[in-house]
Amino acid sequence: MEKLGSLPGMFAIKNQVEQMIQFAKISKLRTRQGLRALPQSNHMIFTGNPGTGKTTAARLIGEAFAALGMLKSNQKEPPFVEVHHADVTHPHVGQAERTIKAKFKEARGGVLFIDEAYAFVAGESSHMTGEKVIAAIVQLMEDMRDEIVVIAAGYPQNMEEFLDENPGLRSRFPTTIHFPDYEVSDLVQIAAFLCAEREYVMSKPYVDMLTARLWEEKQKPGFGNARTIRNIIEQSIRRQAVRVAQMAAPGRAELVLLTEYDMPPSVNRVSEKEMLLRSLGSLQERLREIERREILYGPMS
Repeated sequence: MEKLGSLPGMFAIKNQVEQMIQFAKISKLRTRQGLRALPQSNHMIFTGNPGTGKTTAARLIGEAFAALGMLKSNQKEPPFVEVHHADVTHPHVGQAERTIKAKFKEARGGVLFIDEAYAFVAGESSHMTGEKVIAAIVQLMEDMRDEIVVIAAGYPQNMEEFLDENPGLRSRFPTTIHFPDYEVSDLVQIAAFLCAEREYVMSKPYVDMLTARLWEEKQKPGFGNARTIRNIIEQSIRRQAVRVAQMAAPGRAELVLLTEYDMPPSVNRVSEKEMLLRSLGSLQERLREIERREILYGPMS
């Protein structure tokens, strides 16, 4: 829970997990007092764009639930099993269902993370096979509800299509949590965390360049959030290695510091001319707004 709490953003998931944990604790207390305890389903839907922390959060949830005894298990470490459509698809009749059952057994006592779950609805395999796999998922979620947390993840609209595929899915997944895109300030915090893990430090000029770069990256289609940050940091570390290798006798300070010279160039970067035109367009729109206000209300002081 401390690890989850230390992650930037993710307020919705932190709040929801806290509710589920406290509900489980109170349910145990009610049982000890001879009171009726309502059952709780731990299965969840995660929606959001790539790189918003869905997989990381799912892994930490499994660890927390297992440590608190919310999942029946004899294993020391709770398993985390990630499943994609390609892992289950099979040309032989019945093999896809057998594969998904094996995945459930492998994840017993931990988390089964179904990434891009809607691919079972709109995959390359026959629609009938997809229906059978989803029906098997629904049944296994019910049979193993005290032993496993199933988290299905994907884009919001696609996940709605997935839930509509089988009448039993929505009732099995009572909790849907959306992971919004990170703000630039959160992304810089993630960058600092990644650097600390690797024993690197970002200089002030590097942070300034990174911030400007992230504003640029967020405007591009398919922005990868934390994945984009990871790529930038890893590229920066490689560029820093080339730069520091040219020094005669680099010390600890030089070995750990990322400077503005280590920032990798942007791919498909917006040209300075285009950025200037955009700025001029915004300025002209602002001036027109001021003119309209002056016509309506008189000159602005």
